Amino acid sequence: MYSLIFDIETVPVGEEDLSEEEREYLFRRAEDEDKENRIRSMMGLWAFTAHLVSVGLLIHEAGRAVILFTGEEDGEETQEVEGVKVKFRSYSLAGGIEEAERRILTEFWRIVSDTKIGPLVSFNGRGFDSHFLMLRSMILNVKATRNLMGSRYDYSNHIDLLDLISFHGAGRLYSLDFVCRRLGLSTPKENMKAEEVKDRFREGRFRDIAFYNLQDVLAIDRLYRRLRETLGGVLGL
Repeated sequence: MYSLIFDIETVPVGEEDLSEEEREYLFRRAEDEDKENRIRSMMGLWAFTAHLVSVGLLIHEAGRAVILFTGEEDGEETQEVEGVKVKFRSYSLAGGIEEAERRILTEFWRIVSDTKIGPLVSFNGRGFDSHFLMLRSMILNVKATRNLMGSRYDYSNHIDLLDLISFHGAGRLYSLDFVCRRLGLSTPKENMKAEEVKDRFREGRFRDIAFYNLQDVLAIDRLYRRLRETLGGVLGL
């Protein structure tokens, strides 16, 4: 059985795509401009107000990865990055962003349902990626094949490294960037920050987003390896 690292990138919908009633609902508790901007900054994290633009998947034991991302046209190329064989697979936006999302989600669910795939591994996947993917699939009428949430204590299904290193809420929550820096591991934030993804998407720099997504899964993979080597035996990994 293989462990599968996963991570996603998302962008907010345009406010012009929301109805007046929807905008009123989202901003009704915003008492000033600062609070309105705070809500805007969160919209890219909510499945009902965001689009999925990239999914990164990496098989921990095999050193293989695939990045499924929205692009100008359908295409696939293979590249070796840090010793990992990576397939960059783009899905055309020609039919609209939601159609590209459906195709990405369909392929994602096909991959995670493979009988050779054991535990999924994420960083804050229970707090964000898992429920985003599941809800986005519901919204776009794509059939899910696996419960990405499950029990936080069932390491055979999903290992959320943030939940694990905080000892299920007993300790502090840290960002992936901070943890990597403190452990001397390279961090994807050296190349791009999460809040820049929406600007790159608007600029049509889809490959940059895909590569950033790859850097995230590589960082999660390095952290998972360190955790297994040091605490894995006592944590039951």
